[in-house]
Amino acid sequence: MVQLARTPEGATGRSIAESQHLPTAYLEQLMARLRNAKLVISIRGAKGKFVLARSADTIHLDEIIQALDGPIEIADCADIPHCGFNPDVCALRRVYVGANNVLLDFLAGISLSELAIQQQQQDYEAVNDFCI
Repeated sequence: MVQLARTPEGATGRSIAESQHLPTAYLEQLMARLRNAKLVISIRGAKGKFVLARSADTIHLDEIIQALDGPIEIADCADIPHCGFNPDVCALRRVYVGANNVLLDFLAGISLSELAIQQQQQDYEAVNDFCI
């Protein structure tokens, strides 16, 4: 997604897979999930490529993660042995709900365009590292 944010004209699946060191088949699975979430559009044909469905400013990290991995949760009472018997009275439930909300709010506050800018800066710094 960062690569697509950095190349508004779009990128082929092969070029994305190569740059991210991913098998092409796996990338296709990821792109299908992102397409279903309406985060990317695939253009078919001889000049086939993927492009962002919306501006990178309006796509946030929480959307991307949820499209690829499903709901974002740090923990749930059902995940803790001996805690899932009655989540309504579990003392940790409030902690988990609060932690999950903080994580979601944090991820929702990071736009894809911010990530692309940060990556560009890191790439520039790596290229211009003159340490001996």
